Amino acid sequence: MNPNGQLSIELSPTGVRTIIFGHPAHNSFPTHQLQALVAALDTASQNDNTRSILLRSEGERTFCAGANLDELLAITDQASGQAFFMGFANLLMAMRRCKKPIVVAVQGKAIGGGVGIAAAADYCLATEAASVKLSELAIAIGPFVILPALVRKMGVAAASELSIDTEWHDAAWAQSKGLYQRVFASNEELFAAAATLATKLAAYSLQATAELKQTLWHGTDHWPTLLKERAGVSGRLVLTDEAKKALSAFKRK
Repeated sequence: MNPNGQLSIELSPTGVRTIIFGHPAHNSFPTHQLQALVAALDTASQNDNTRSILLRSEGERTFCAGANLDELLAITDQASGQAFFMGFANLLMAMRRCKKPIVVAVQGKAIGGGVGIAAAADYCLATEAASVKLSELAIAIGPFVILPALVRKMGVAAASELSIDTEWHDAAWAQSKGLYQRVFASNEELFAAAATLATKLAAYSLQATAELKQTLWHGTDHWPTLLKERAGVSGRLVLTDEAKKALSAFKRK
């Protein structure tokens, strides 16, 4: 695997655009890769040959570990902190504005921003190994950027539980709260089901699916302003002594 991360994109004859991301550090996202994924989604949204999107990651054990820890530790001022946290904010907004339905397949653990990706999916499938965790509060920050997506998908109660206790929650819990729509025993079953669903969606009217998606995302027009504000909060908190100590200790584990 490329040490800087990689993104592979393939368009099937049926119009399913499969986007697979990967990074040696548990499929975490450095800024450049977040930007590449945003660009890929925007391109897919405008491409008439693309009728649906299947988004997943490489490997078997971890779907996405969230933001890149080394970049997080390197933040030295509030402006760069806000810019860093805008990485995932921009990804969530790209998923929101994409005109094509996005199916996300979660084959392993999802942490932080990885949970945000699952929440921003139009339809999310997972395996029994796809536990979820938000550890941001434990490192003196908080999952402010992805919370709007979590609340929209799971409701305030479930989003609060996940944010406050900072513990692992299994895939059955995530499905019961609406984060996952379906859960499978193996990766093979997951990927087959995700491909089948994406192919089914690709056969539907582009105009109808775009209108449906816009309707389902009703009430999120304020997200560009909201997520920028939330990124600013995280960018400020990451500079505190508590956060710096917690992050350093976390990296040593």
